[in-house]
Amino acid sequence: MAGIVLVAGGLWAWRVSGLVDKEIKARYGVLWKVESARLLLRPPVRQDAVALAATIDAEMLAGNGWTKRDAQVMVKAVGSGHPTPGLLVFEALSDGSLVGGASVHPSGSDASSRTLGWWIGPRHRRAGYASEAVAALVEAIHDAGFTTVEIGTSESNLAVQRICDRIGATEKDRRAQQLPNGSVVPGIWYEHRQVTAEMP
Repeated sequence: MAGIVLVAGGLWAWRVSGLVDKEIKARYGVLWKVESARLLLRPPVRQDAVALAATIDAEMLAGNGWTKRDAQVMVKAVGSGHPTPGLLVFEALSDGSLVGGASVHPSGSDASSRTLGWWIGPRHRRAGYASEAVAALVEAIHDAGFTTVEIGTSESNLAVQRICDRIGATEKDRRAQQLPNGSVVPGIWYEHRQVTAEMP
């Protein structure tokens, strides 16, 4: 399940239709455009709906505990131009194709923290896109003023654990995680703390 991580926490936001109030915009409108070596990470536009749907397959749904309905709600919101707070798509700079997506949302009551989840579509897995996107997003979240980034994944997802190790995230907690489809998995929670320069 390379490139798959628990992103369920942000699903509710994609069910918002019509107007999104200022509080939601303030809480979720953290990142607009982030560029890495090969990717542009940006909020989706209507024209992305079909390509976004193509990044979602059975492996992605199973890895995140989504139902087909969850994915349909997200894609429909994008295609209808409805707000999708916290959702970003990964666009390849080389040809404009969408390779995956991410969710960035508040971490409970901690205003200084954000939770990050992501996925990579089936045609683009095992090409290093997840590592590249996550490193860029974590840096951008810190640059936006948040001291901690949390990442949750299942104990069996070694690919995500390797990415967390690579970016310097440390294990914070192990606990059961209930997913949108009702299943419960043993989860690992990592956190990445902003490095601050010490005064001499």
